[in-house]
Amino acid sequence: MSKTVFYSYHARTSFIRIDESILERRFRIQPFVFSISGGLSILLLWLKQARAIWKHRHEIDVFFSMFAGYHTLVPCLFARWLKKPHIIIAGGIDCVSYPSADYGNFHKPFLARITSFSFRTCSFIAPISEYLVRSENRYATGDPVGQGILNMVPNLRTPIKVVHNGFWLDRWYPDAEPRKMGTFLTIASNLDHPSRVRIKGIDLILQTAALCPQFHFTIIGKDAPEGFTHLSNVTVLPFQPYESLRTVYCRHSHYLQLSMSEGFGNTLAEAMLCGCVPVGSQTGAIPMIVADTGYLLGTKDPAMLTSLLELAVSEYTPQQGEKARTRILDNFGIERRERELMEVLNTLVVDANRGHE
Repeated sequence: MSKTVFYSYHARTSFIRIDESILERRFRIQPFVFSISGGLSILLLWLKQARAIWKHRHEIDVFFSMFAGYHTLVPCLFARWLKKPHIIIAGGIDCVSYPSADYGNFHKPFLARITSFSFRTCSFIAPISEYLVRSENRYATGDPVGQGILNMVPNLRTPIKVVHNGFWLDRWYPDAEPRKMGTFLTIASNLDHPSRVRIKGIDLILQTAALCPQFHFTIIGKDAPEGFTHLSNVTVLPFQPYESLRTVYCRHSHYLQLSMSEGFGNTLAEAMLCGCVPVGSQTGAIPMIVADTGYLLGTKDPAMLTSLLELAVSEYTPQQGEKARTRILDNFGIERRERELMEVLNTLVVDANRGHE
């Protein structure tokens, strides 16, 4: 009989689907979507989540949660009561505090307490990058320098091991068609919220676009693009279907990831697989992903970004895009994530079963 994973998350994103594909090879998945729509919905979701766990309590072998937050409180309590392991995949917002952008679980006192409790109570934490364990933010001023779980939750004793994100390498590849030079793409979800515009660096891109009429910028992730900008060299689009993104990547010469905080940078990696040359901010996991294949901005400043983009365009060759693709191919395949994630899960389940003997 296959073992059962109770999987809690906010929305079924691309990286959720990737982990589902990994888990379902060896486990039966019992998903719970904790989709918050206002403060009162959290109480209702807690009740529904508790009822779902109670219903399947005799089947659940391990609790698995993407990010820590409101949706991990009930699984933490039940995992302790049922003496079952609980692994939390720390993904970004749950490990940081950026008050200037109204971003991060630890920027909100009540959510910070729940997140801290979740990290202290769960069996294992598997962040998707080293940045989320302990890091320093010097890219944008005005926010705490110390970021990451160990800065936010002092004296934490829960075991931590970084397990990088992985990608379906065969789904992302360049087209034979030539790219139009001087075209820059960025993708971010929920750009209708001002905090997302700032944390993802969209404000910086718009400021820089005004200084660079010779370049064209495409921003994806705004559900109501009308009125977002008056600039003729900026195209704003709503979020695109996952299946059509490869074509969009392949139309652009460069990909921009100018976030103030970035747990990993999934669209950055996808764009690099499609041959885009990366231009990123010197923060979060972005430098680790880009390495020596692209360009990094040290300070959030439109004049500095303008100079960097001019340099990136002047130095562009198709071989740069090939180098960026190779960087992801060699380091971030789904097979590596599967192997490392299964090592953690199998150890936790075996140890829990021994405890019941």
